Amino acid sequence: ATLLQQHLPLEQIISDEMLRYAYATDASMYRMLPQLVVIIYNEKEVVVVLQHAAALGMKLTFRAAGTSLSGQAVSDQVLVVLAPAAWQAYAISPDGGQITLEPGIIGAQANHYLAPFKRKIGPDPGSLAAAKIGGIVANNASGMCCGISNNTYATLISLRVILADGTILDSADLRSYQRLLQSHRALLAGLQDIHKEINGDKALVSFIQSKFAIKNTSGYSLNAFLDYSDPLKILEHLLIGSEGTLGFVSQVTLATIVDEEFKALNIVFADLAGLIKLTQNLANCAVSAIELLDACALNSVSNLKELQPYLPALNHDSAAIIIEISAGSAEQLQEKILILSAIIGQGKIIQQSGFSCDTAVQQIIWQARKGILPTIAGMRPLGSSVVIEDVAVGAKYLLPLIIDLQTLFIKYQYTNAAIFGHVLAGNIHFVLTPNFQITEQLHTYAAFMQEFTSLVVSRYNGSLKAEHGSGRNIAPFAKLEWGERCWEIMWRIKQLFDPQNMLNPEVKLTRQNNVHLQNLKEMAPVSSLIDACMECGFCEVVCPSRKFSLSPRQSIAVARGMQQLKGKRLGAWKKSYAYYGIDTCATTGMCQTRCPVGIDTGEFILSLKPVSQSTTAHNKKISQARLQLQLANLVARVIGKPSLVGITKVLHNKFRKIPLYLESTPQVQSVRFASSTVSQLPTILLIPGCPQRIFAATLDPQQYPAQQLLEKMGYQVLYPQKLNNLCCGQLYHSLANRDAEQRSIRELSEVVQGSNGLVLIDNSSCSSFADKSGLKIMDLNDFLAKNISADNLRQNYAKLALHIDCSSAKGSFNSAYLKVLSRCATEVIIPEGIYCCGFAGDKGFSTPELNSSSLSNLAAQVSSCDIGISFNRSCLIGLSEHSGISYIHFVELLLSCWQN
Repeated sequence: ATLLQQHLPLEQIISDEMLRYAYATDASMYRMLPQLVVIIYNEKEVVVVLQHAAALGMKLTFRAAGTSLSGQAVSDQVLVVLAPAAWQAYAISPDGGQITLEPGIIGAQANHYLAPFKRKIGPDPGSLAAAKIGGIVANNASGMCCGISNNTYATLISLRVILADGTILDSADLRSYQRLLQSHRALLAGLQDIHKEINGDKALVSFIQSKFAIKNTSGYSLNAFLDYSDPLKILEHLLIGSEGTLGFVSQVTLATIVDEEFKALNIVFADLAGLIKLTQNLANCAVSAIELLDACALNSVSNLKELQPYLPALNHDSAAIIIEISAGSAEQLQEKILILSAIIGQGKIIQQSGFSCDTAVQQIIWQARKGILPTIAGMRPLGSSVVIEDVAVGAKYLLPLIIDLQTLFIKYQYTNAAIFGHVLAGNIHFVLTPNFQITEQLHTYAAFMQEFTSLVVSRYNGSLKAEHGSGRNIAPFAKLEWGERCWEIMWRIKQLFDPQNMLNPEVKLTRQNNVHLQNLKEMAPVSSLIDACMECGFCEVVCPSRKFSLSPRQSIAVARGMQQLKGKRLGAWKKSYAYYGIDTCATTGMCQTRCPVGIDTGEFILSLKPVSQSTTAHNKKISQARLQLQLANLVARVIGKPSLVGITKVLHNKFRKIPLYLESTPQVQSVRFASSTVSQLPTILLIPGCPQRIFAATLDPQQYPAQQLLEKMGYQVLYPQKLNNLCCGQLYHSLANRDAEQRSIRELSEVVQGSNGLVLIDNSSCSSFADKSGLKIMDLNDFLAKNISADNLRQNYAKLALHIDCSSAKGSFNSAYLKVLSRCATEVIIPEGIYCCGFAGDKGFSTPELNSSSLSNLAAQVSSCDIGISFNRSCLIGLSEHSGISYIHFVELLLSCWQN
């Protein structure tokens, strides 16, 4: 660490034990505590880390998103993590046929970039919405549709790699390759020698061809020696699927594939044998994907409300396949549907949904399929781990393999083991949930692995890892699968690239036969709010604190880790956790929107806060907040905003309880909320949210835009009596004051029940919390999106930036909003990578680093916009502070575009 500090900023070198433990977390069943975690932003820093590790004899492991399932992204020495805000550069060829990507880009985002070209990348793992390109390349990820013809290996054009000694090779640059020819003669000569040896042995060639005729990510890509003779191309393709053991891929260029616009999906139920036969009958019908779900897999998702209309009565023999087809036109799609429906109709099926072109239906069924693993994990017994294995065999062997596996499950008492996977490719996964803290279960698992691997290899010549990478749980069995000769060739490859065995040791290859039984995670029970978490990391994409403190997954992992600690060590962890886990958590629950089992880590964090006993009446709280804001604004007018901003920043850094004053801090609300004077119109009971009672509007602080707009639309606006006494309860919920929260809900409920007309609330977070509390109050934004006449709006803006705040994203936001916004601006953009602004009520004042970190890439994306909008008053403050443009409320936008 001391040596690295001479070359890297201190904040990129993490030595705090609690934080190292947090970063040690990935989606696998392994946990190793690194001695050091290093955050890297560019190639230069990678070179520095590699050279220092080599000099000190340290081992290191690279980490992208940490969604790996096989233990290839953990280390007990140096863990090198891609900075979340970095490694985001990309370029697309003019025709969209190629895309160049840095390793920090999420797979789904790459497809978003390609969408205008109606193309996509070939790999489509189930974790595509969370996995990063670095991991997709390192594991040669495939997925549901791509098979072996469109995986990373097959679609590779070129790459940049930093070798173990710090040398950078750009395989698309002839000069770079020529330099490598001079500096690494032994490496390239060694690859040529292996190429000659393999191709000079027909039996060996035939064996390797058979291994790669199916999906295979176990061991190195020996097929590179058959597919290519140029040592540069061999080198490139060996790096694909090498799991960071041969070098660090800092950029990759992939050929893209056509993303056919018209799609249809069908879910078919029958017995396993019937479905396997049906799959074989459909194999030559240009089907995009066929996904198998056995009885346990179906049961794991059967409680999903949206899926239930498509499910028959389930029993232990139930099974299903999901069939997806696509075409370039609606007519071609219908032709395919007719052909496939006829074939399906000839089989003995129990039920089918029929091919649906409805994207909403397709999304429901695909989400159920993608959620099987974490959902099963969420149902596991307390304290148990999640093991997912991933094998492939020739299609004709698939049914007997499944039958043999089910026999093994019975033998080893894995009664809840689920099988699912990509049957079109002969590739299935199964999930086990053993408790490794129980010695007997650990021994059982060890025996199972010996028998399972022997079965797949000896009986079916299958691959022990089809698409998840070898990792630690299959590395000990590489010799079994590949035989002595191929195994030794793989060791020679490792020696050529990494003579010090510095890069990710014990992954891919190991001489330790029990690596898969070491460093197993302890999944200690903590709280019913989080115990279902398997640490998959799907939540991290939308977390506002992910760039500088703990993500939801990390918060949960550390909470589990603390269950094992005592004394001073526990005290030190708790002290760190107070800031990194609690103070800097936005608690907005956006993580829940990506969690397959619906965990809201924010609720867990709130449960850790001390219970507030404050009895201060709500109207007094509002008055105090208004007074504080009024005084602050007065001081700002006297000494100037920049001076007050600077003073409060110094004070806040020294005394964290002192809030920051921001350049974007609004004026205090001075409007008197008075009901409309015009009668004999439809009435609306309008409840201004607390933020609207504290902060004035942006465009015209002397007016209350919600009332103005509703009156223009022909409504009489009424306000509740004792308005300042009313609150939805969210304020008290965030303070852990349950008594005041429930009192607020009761009082607001009485107002709603006493109203004869429509009740609206004008702040998205307030309406969302009221809805969660069972109150029948409609969000004003939603009401306007559905009811405002487009004829009354004019396009006053050329380009508008839209921020969909957390509450709107989780609740009412839909295409109706975008339709209305298109009447106000010629172009509407939604900045990438910003899901929660991190202002989180008042955290933008009290914990401003959360807000600034979350919005760190906002300004560059919205610099060409005339204005920005959102639906939550407090979010607007932080968005305006960090964007360089003014953000206004949705209501203000509509009012400013009203044309009569």
